Amino acid sequence: MHLRHGRDRRGAGRVRDTIDRMHRLSALDGVPVVDPDQVCDARTVLADTAQLRRTAGVLGALGELNRLSILLALRHAGDLCVSDLAVVVGMSDSAVSHALRLLRAHGMVSAHRHGRLVRYRVTGELTHRLLEVVSDDVVGDVVLHAHDPGRDHEQD
Repeated sequence: MHLRHGRDRRGAGRVRDTIDRMHRLSALDGVPVVDPDQVCDARTVLADTAQLRRTAGVLGALGELNRLSILLALRHAGDLCVSDLAVVVGMSDSAVSHALRLLRAHGMVSAHRHGRLVRYRVTGELTHRLLEVVSDDVVGDVVLHAHDPGRDHEQD
């Protein structure tokens, strides 16, 4: 509380005493709180710490430019191999492989083999939902060749 010069400082002391009493009366687990119902609700929301950690991992993985670029490329262009992803995002094959290992560890991409070629795709409901939101902001409405309805997919 900020007091202007000339105000009665005793009044400020009474307000602090009232707040202190509220804190003591509303103690939760022996710790003074102002709004115990809201504190209880907030604790309930954060109760599943395992899921909270997983979600933080996904958000952390999205928070790095190269990994986000890889995920957006996979989401919009479809399944890609490491060497194609390296060209797309301007990274070395080994750097892309490292990023993909981290993304796989968080359940954000999966690998599938076609003969000797390994392709990656986006997986996980949370990852798809987050990339949809990010795509609205970053990608917008672009025409993609791989999704051209007139394209002859038999030539792939």
